[in-house]
Amino acid sequence: MATLKMTGLPAMRRQHLLAEFSGLKQVCPDGVFVSLTPGDPMLWSGVIFVRKGPYAPAILRFHISFTDTYPSLPPLVTFSTDIFHPLITPLTTYVHTTDITDSGTVSATDEERLPPGGFSLRHGFPAWFGRATTRSRQTSGQHPASSPSASGTPPPLPPRSTIPGGGSHQSTPESKTSVSVAVGGSPSASLFAQSQAAHAHPATSTYDVLRYLASTFDSEAVLDGIPLEAAGNPGAWHAWRSRQRAKGRGNPVVDVRGEVRKLEDGRGPTPRKPGEWNWEGVWEERVKRGVQASLSEAVLFGQGQGDEVINFLNMDEGDVRGVKDNLLRTLGAAGAS
Repeated sequence: MATLKMTGLPAMRRQHLLAEFSGLKQVCPDGVFVSLTPGDPMLWSGVIFVRKGPYAPAILRFHISFTDTYPSLPPLVTFSTDIFHPLITPLTTYVHTTDITDSGTVSATDEERLPPGGFSLRHGFPAWFGRATTRSRQTSGQHPASSPSASGTPPPLPPRSTIPGGGSHQSTPESKTSVSVAVGGSPSASLFAQSQAAHAHPATSTYDVLRYLASTFDSEAVLDGIPLEAAGNPGAWHAWRSRQRAKGRGNPVVDVRGEVRKLEDGRGPTPRKPGEWNWEGVWEERVKRGVQASLSEAVLFGQGQGDEVINFLNMDEGDVRGVKDNLLRTLGAAGAS
């Protein structure tokens, strides 16, 4: 009992985060780089190099802010790079809430409201969001749990095959985290969570969060599985659905009551707003502009980068080769000793 009480102290939580960060030095999702803010282990800075998928080859900056309640409650992930994404609230607005009621209303005092650039974790980690998981459990005929940690609902992380760098570390057994990726019929994250609710899982780690972040940019299957109520940018969600419909890859849509509706085939009920809007080409154009902006010299090497923990140097090919040679010599000398 004393051990459990000690782990709840802020100092112990900070040590836990430092230990997790040290582990990431040995294994980290491919293309993801993170660094601690000097003097504050509760604030991490990171960069995602998207090397494949619909958002390649974007370079995206983000920050993770932990509280003393982590891992019982989720961290706050915010992107400073402006990118059109279903899970990221626009930088110029403050309109998204992570709690959407059955009537569609939103509380102005909602404690789970995301700031501009905030990344919604509800799809990947529903157990962290009590009201969302309560609805899911009631839909599946289960009794509400008193806390997310007691629910036994696993975070529906994408399978290893769809996430870079996931082969060397996995806190959740592979057999319990598979996601159907069949074209035209993959279930939503809500249905996946319901079907897996009987399995016990360990606590979510920062590696799981980073792995999920990367997957939402390079895996179409993950994007297809996002339900509307988990979206940080509903406009981007509808634009992505329109893009997939044009490619014949529509998936079932799950509403806030857990009921599956076929919106893609045109035979089911279609919401008047904003589902009836013409989203043709919107996703392609907005994402193209965002990716190009993320690669521009002004963004990568601009004056504002002085406030960032992770910075980029504008080097020519000769300098890059010299740095690589020095690194190889250093690594070779270290291996020989």
